[in-house]
Amino acid sequence: MKRELAFAEELARAGGEIAIARFGNPGEPRRKHDGSWVTDVDEHVERELRARIAEAYPDHAILGEEEGLIGPDDAPQWVIDPIDGTNNFLAGIPIWGTLVALRVDGESVVGAACAPALGELYSGARSEGARLNGAPIAVDPVERLEDATVVLGGLHHFVERGLGDFVTELAARTSRDRGLGDFWGHTLVARGAAHVMVEAARLSLWDIAALEPIVAEAGGRLTDLDGEPWSPGSPCLTSCGPIHDAVVELARDA
Repeated sequence: MKRELAFAEELARAGGEIAIARFGNPGEPRRKHDGSWVTDVDEHVERELRARIAEAYPDHAILGEEEGLIGPDDAPQWVIDPIDGTNNFLAGIPIWGTLVALRVDGESVVGAACAPALGELYSGARSEGARLNGAPIAVDPVERLEDATVVLGGLHHFVERGLGDFVTELAARTSRDRGLGDFWGHTLVARGAAHVMVEAARLSLWDIAALEPIVAEAGGRLTDLDGEPWSPGSPCLTSCGPIHDAVVELARDA
């Protein structure tokens, strides 16, 4: 996967360079059919990355947030989130990034996440390890919830799903909690800066695919809230590993 990993990193950097040039001046956003925001920048990034993939891997399929799936169902599939964290991008908050993944036979085997406003590029590939700006990263494998830092996505998603008691109990049981949604919470776990990241939103494949190999190669776990493999439309739990089942039990009890 070394060649594909290098290409994914190149794509993520390229997308980040396009987006950072418009950070602070994104133009007029528009609402999509699902109510989320999109900008001309999202669309520009995706078009550019699609063109590069089509040139380098013409037989592969491409799935992007803005233009959907193009290509055969049984081919290796590149997955693009041109700007993960568009709300942050619009608000001038630097926690957003371009996510790129390669999936083979339904498994995410390569992932890259470029956060240009933070100066960070996360990447990982099956059997190749996980890295931040080229340096190896690994989770901090704490064994007790009481010693863990938990990162949470938007609280209203937990309330909507009837998980308000769960997130309250999780915050009470852990050492500290922070609200840093989207991809960055998962990469904080992968680099050992946090220990649990939970999002209760109905997440899409482009939100998670790039994170799966990064988290796995860093030694962490990424699943649904019930501990089963994550699937599109589900919430997501990333942890450093040893405390994963304890978080799943809290969710189950709630």
